Amino acid sequence: MHRVPVRKLLLALLATLALVVVVLNWTYGRLPAEPKATGSFIQVGQLRIHYLERPGAGPPVLLIHGLPGTADDFDEVSALLAGYRTIAIDRPGYGYSTGGYVPFEHQLTATRELLAKLHIQRPILVGHSYGGTIALGFAEHYPNKVRGLVLVDAAAAGTHPSGFERIQASGVQFLQIPVIRQIANVTFGQLLLTVSGEQGDGEAFAPQPVAAAHLKRLLAINMTHGNLEALAGERLAAGGVLDHIDRGLRAVRVPTVVIQGGADHLVKPVYGRRLAATLPDARLVTVGGGHMVPYTHPAVVAASVKSLAATSVPASAAP
Repeated sequence: MHRVPVRKLLLALLATLALVVVVLNWTYGRLPAEPKATGSFIQVGQLRIHYLERPGAGPPVLLIHGLPGTADDFDEVSALLAGYRTIAIDRPGYGYSTGGYVPFEHQLTATRELLAKLHIQRPILVGHSYGGTIALGFAEHYPNKVRGLVLVDAAAAGTHPSGFERIQASGVQFLQIPVIRQIANVTFGQLLLTVSGEQGDGEAFAPQPVAAAHLKRLLAINMTHGNLEALAGERLAAGGVLDHIDRGLRAVRVPTVVIQGGADHLVKPVYGRRLAATLPDARLVTVGGGHMVPYTHPAVVAASVKSLAATSVPASAAP
């Protein structure tokens, strides 16, 4: 009986596996088309910033998404803030804003210039996850330009990216190199991004179910080239950024509400409690569920904004 050499069997098996991966890449893993942008754009230095605005006469509210994310993450919160002027932005690097990694300090400068161009004075900043880190950094650098903070599952007070997250970020950077990116896209890259996106959303929303609209935006927008470069760059820089922010927490003396998911797997509740205890003028609100509070508890976020809007502003914080 003729026997097929083991080497040929292995090669045939590998070829079959590679074919299966390519087929899955263009079927199950195929990323959805990027939808057309709504809202408005504004040029801030060399950055083109996309934002969603709702008009209102009340105190202005700037909503800052996490890592990754888009302005749409605050749709349900903004809808509950009728009467307030709300501006939800695609942070530099994300959504429809200019893509690619933008260092933390440049994001703070871009936020300041954005507010000036939109004629917004002393807004309430609402920051979710790493958007909370941005909000804290802005309050540390420009304390007289902030009326209050709503920090939602904010990355601060000791939280750091894990070693695995840093390895993932380095892998993402490698796969964004020209030529490598094109080869990966047609062979396995879309499948990898789809699977990692679904797993990441599952962890972020747990124990609640994933919001279908968020997952669709994540795959269609946040998995594009510029967004991925921003994600990888921020994750690799996050350790140093968070250490810097934590050193200045006690100097942030604006009224603050810290909202923390009691079952958050990404920013564990201990960090939310520590953040609220460290900030001089903060109160803690704990809600059930995980990390995606703007989706699961938008009314709590909106109520926190309204409570700060009604708070009298200390003279020391006046412009």
